[in-house]
Amino acid sequence: MTTPLYSLHAIPIATLPAPGWEVYFGLNDNSFYDLNFYIWVVTDGVRLGLIDTGLPLDPAARARLDEANRKVDERATFSGVRTITQVLNEYGIAPQDVDFVAITQTISYHTGGLEAAVLPRAEVYLSRAGVHEMLGEPPGHPPTEHYFTEASWASLRQFAIEGRLHCVDEMTVIAPGIQFETTGGHHPGSAALQIATQEGVTGLLETAFLQRNVEEGLPIGIAEDTALCRRVIKRYRRECDQVIALHDPANAERFPASVLPQRLVRR
Repeated sequence: MTTPLYSLHAIPIATLPAPGWEVYFGLNDNSFYDLNFYIWVVTDGVRLGLIDTGLPLDPAARARLDEANRKVDERATFSGVRTITQVLNEYGIAPQDVDFVAITQTISYHTGGLEAAVLPRAEVYLSRAGVHEMLGEPPGHPPTEHYFTEASWASLRQFAIEGRLHCVDEMTVIAPGIQFETTGGHHPGSAALQIATQEGVTGLLETAFLQRNVEEGLPIGIAEDTALCRRVIKRYRRECDQVIALHDPANAERFPASVLPQRLVRR
């Protein structure tokens, strides 16, 4: 059977300035770099999935995230914020048309829109290690309250009751041509995907912030396991035809949402 080929579309939902020493390991770089956060749409014209769900829907929860970021530097504040509900409305995606959601990190700037009311039928994939990290002995960055919002944590229970929650660590097939796995490196719950596209196998890597991390095999500066971060980047460069750093600002132009299919051929 022929493997489907998917198109990827990076929809910017926020920008966060970060100091270079957070972005690049071993460099005394005090310059600031914009990290872009995205909700990715992946589709073969039949299936439609989302990669990450953006920042919290609750403005108070977003404010607490900013407060935590500003403890690193006053300039570290999210701007240009759009929520998952705004994104779905803007691009004409009906919530019931979302077949699956893959979460690349269990922190609430990736899980903020992970709510049952927003995703009424999607299969949800996230890292088992990321959940264990929160429930066991979280390292303190970020604080435990920022792993999931109250609403998204309650929604995990609902997803589980409905048999739609998949907490995995091993390489897992989400759909033909789409694989999801926990990689670790940045956080224990950092995850990545390998997706069959027209350009070959595309790796989306949360363990790399910017393309320089990928191109130079340079770990991020705030990797909890620097050696693992380096190994993950090298492995993805070996296994994939192209590897994309998840927060690179160029992703929006490289994978434009303006060419999203206007109509899906539903089964």
